[in-house]
Amino acid sequence: MDFNALLRRSILVAAVVALGAGTTVYFFNDWFHDDFLVRLNIAQPLGDALGTVLIVAVAALAQRLVSLAFFRDHMFGLSTVQEKLQSASHKIAAVHEEVARELRTVPTYNGVLRDQLASVVQQTEQAAYDITSRLQAIDEVVGRLNDFVAQTSHESEELEADSEQKFAQNQRLIGEMRDYIAARIAEAQADQARVEQVVHEARSLESLTKLIKDIAAQTNLLALNAAIEAARAGEAGRGFAVVADEVRKLSAETEKAVVAINQGIQGVASTIEVQLQEKLSSMNLDKEQAALGQFADQLVQLGDSYEELLRHQGAVIDTVRDSSQKLATMFMETMASVQFQDVTRQQIEHTAEALTRLDEHLAGLAERLAQAENPDFNYVPLAEHLDQLYARYVMESQRSTHKQSLQRHSEAPTGSPKVELF
Repeated sequence: MDFNALLRRSILVAAVVALGAGTTVYFFNDWFHDDFLVRLNIAQPLGDALGTVLIVAVAALAQRLVSLAFFRDHMFGLSTVQEKLQSASHKIAAVHEEVARELRTVPTYNGVLRDQLASVVQQTEQAAYDITSRLQAIDEVVGRLNDFVAQTSHESEELEADSEQKFAQNQRLIGEMRDYIAARIAEAQADQARVEQVVHEARSLESLTKLIKDIAAQTNLLALNAAIEAARAGEAGRGFAVVADEVRKLSAETEKAVVAINQGIQGVASTIEVQLQEKLSSMNLDKEQAALGQFADQLVQLGDSYEELLRHQGAVIDTVRDSSQKLATMFMETMASVQFQDVTRQQIEHTAEALTRLDEHLAGLAERLAQAENPDFNYVPLAEHLDQLYARYVMESQRSTHKQSLQRHSEAPTGSPKVELF
């Protein structure tokens, strides 16, 4: 009960008692002085004194009765309030004991959390060690791959330089091949023209043999005329007839020889034409030209394919080299990322230290509840523990998180219901 309520109750009781006292004096004043004092033979001053004492005593008794009537006790309801306060005090003491007992068990709970955090540190440390071991094995493989790529790249560059020289030589040889094909075709065409000319000249001898055959026929006719004339001449022309007969025989032999020569010339021309016709025909020349041209084209395509192969090989080597370098860079970044375990370990250790400080602070609060009536009992406030914890941070992320957490708590809504502790 607050002071205002007690004041209102005391004024109310006093007003009722005063009203009763005033009413009694008003109605019984004459009776008291004129009748009661006279009967008792008491002087008026002494009677007034006795009346005052009596009124005060009755007022005090009336005050108790009125308080009992209105508030169920003799002290304006203070006894009920006292009983409630005593009951609340016992409850608070029980709560204090219960809270202190629970606070003393919090270190055990935090100990379990610290052990769990220690287990996490151990597991992450073992996992980081395993990852580091595997990354070292990968580093060896990457190193060998880099060496292989470097060696292969160097050999590829040498091979490419040598291949460029060979490609230039091949291009020169292809050019020479084309020149040879052109010369060979020109030569074949010239041979064909020469053979045709030889055949033509050989066939042109037929006119000469025909001329000789005609001369032989004329000679034969002349010898026949001479034989006829010799026969007419009789004995005088006998010798001339013999000559004419011989000339006729020579003419016949000449004609036979001319026929044989003509047949021989025709046979030689036909043989030359038949033997060289297939070799020097325009179709065969076209086929040979096409075959040689196709061969030259295939050599050009082969050279182009080889050059394309070299470019593709160079591109593959460059891609593998770039990928190997990126892989090495990513590996180094991964190795650096493994340091997260050390960062995590430090953060967990600071958290475990904070839990230890919280254990100490809760133990102090439990002792404070146990010594609630000791005004000299002191303990370190939790804010100082937070400041000390902040001072022990070694990473900027920890300080930033600490500040952000305190800022969020300081900006928390203030409209929440308040709790008052007795």
